[in-house]
Amino acid sequence: MVWLMLCSAASAYYFPEPDWGALLKEKKSMVSQTDFELYMEGSVSASPYYGAKLEPRGGAYFGMVAETADFLDPLGAYLTYISMDDRETDIYYPANEIIRRDNCVVTVGYNVSSLGKVDYDTIRRTLENLASYGKPMLIRFANEMNVSSLGDEPEEYIRMFRTVADMVHEYENFAVVWSPNDMGALDRPFSCYYPGDAYVDWVGVSSYMKMYFQGNTATKDKDATYFMTGDYAWATNALKPIITFMEQNGIEKPVMLSECGVTTENIHKAASEAWAAPRLRNLYYNVLMKYPQVKLINYFNVYRPEKETYYVHDESGRYKDRTTDKPYAMEIMKEAVSSGAYISEAGGEPAFVFVPANSGYTAASADGIIDLYTLAHVPKVPQLSVHYYVDGVWFGERREAPYKISLDLAGFADGEHTVRIVSNGMEKAYTFIKRGNGICFGGEPDGAVLQAAGGAPANNTIRVLVNGNQVSFDVPPQIIGDRTMVPVRAIFEALGATVEWIPETKTVKAVRGGTTVTLQIDSASMTVNGQSVTLDVPAQIVGDRTLVPVRAVSEGFGCRVTWDGAGKTVIVEE
Repeated sequence: MVWLMLCSAASAYYFPEPDWGALLKEKKSMVSQTDFELYMEGSVSASPYYGAKLEPRGGAYFGMVAETADFLDPLGAYLTYISMDDRETDIYYPANEIIRRDNCVVTVGYNVSSLGKVDYDTIRRTLENLASYGKPMLIRFANEMNVSSLGDEPEEYIRMFRTVADMVHEYENFAVVWSPNDMGALDRPFSCYYPGDAYVDWVGVSSYMKMYFQGNTATKDKDATYFMTGDYAWATNALKPIITFMEQNGIEKPVMLSECGVTTENIHKAASEAWAAPRLRNLYYNVLMKYPQVKLINYFNVYRPEKETYYVHDESGRYKDRTTDKPYAMEIMKEAVSSGAYISEAGGEPAFVFVPANSGYTAASADGIIDLYTLAHVPKVPQLSVHYYVDGVWFGERREAPYKISLDLAGFADGEHTVRIVSNGMEKAYTFIKRGNGICFGGEPDGAVLQAAGGAPANNTIRVLVNGNQVSFDVPPQIIGDRTMVPVRAIFEALGATVEWIPETKTVKAVRGGTTVTLQIDSASMTVNGQSVTLDVPAQIVGDRTLVPVRAVSEGFGCRVTWDGAGKTVIVEE
């Protein structure tokens, strides 16, 4: 998609009148949804990946305002701000020192209050200064346009944003973030401001879980529904409008919570651990389960006494008007950072990503443990407990997200077993097969994966050996059109190539040494250093994986390919 613009071209100030009944119905549907699903730990290759600038292959960065992240130092991501209104052209102290010190990716909130204050010379000086840090930077320019005067003239906003995006894209280590407010003014839809796929690398949202709409303790249910406050203030709810917008308009980009928070205190003294703790856990665990396209979460850990505040600790000597800390909030964040689900440094990977426990194999840890998790959410029931039953026997109860249990495989015989989860009148059962050092949901585990994990291969499994080493695939090889098809990233990386996905043209590009191979989805040819090669079977998407013919891509890099029919093995040798 190139550009979406629903606002009238005839008038810069015209906004489409919402269908208020339909909008309320849509929002009510969003906040009324129940989630109840079992998850397990998977590899980063199980995550959606769009090939955007600075996008991690899988998992998410844990970010926070740089100068208030001291209790979590060092982090792999920081949030900082620059004000164009104040003609700032560099990151302020002490954020600048923290960012220079750590191996981190940086979200720069480059704020401007109105289109009339945009000065391109100042922007250029700022970008040059930021480049001197040598850090990957996500430039979030002119954000929250749908709740400020920046959005009064959508067409002018888009022209300005495109100009700035072109400037940012001149810097190799910078990416552009388009970042509205998650709710926004109801009569200013996201579609009025989206500048087009070519000008956006990441889609971000500002998203805050608030107790009251506009501080009103008597907020009506309708307003709480429209703006997802109070009982409906959950991060997994708040993300639904922007995710729905992206899905409806074919926008395939990684998503970030550009800045977010959960009310830990307000002027009404109504915030409490009972209200905030489940919502913090929802933010740090349920979001990653439900929305694996979310690749960065920035917490706005700043004390703002005039509003609902999201601050979780007192930095000694800095906020002298603070009298209480929120140790429960700090502990939840420390737990999340160390859980293995987050990326700890720029360019890194998490230990695992959450994947639905409906199919696929997962190997046990070195001590024979398999960890399972439940995504559980019931509207207006913040404190849930989840009961686990294994083979009909009660296994345990967990009372807070991510509702983690650990199975010791030493206690399970090879063969079929069941896990049943029960909570608040909900119940689901899952069947898994235990083989060797792992378990597989949804059927017998793939033989190639099993063998890589130390088990015995199934007789009907196709294996791929590259220079004598077996390639492990998260999706097994398949025979399509009499050709063996394999997941593209795994085979190219096994061949020693770097891989790039170009979403605009649905093209895979692999480079090894002086050879470049490109394949376009559904095309009957590939190119090798610009020369066209005809394919018997085109590259294609099966499920959520891109499969390519193993013989063609291997020969494209000058390898010799043979087929061992007896062993059902593709042998690739250089």
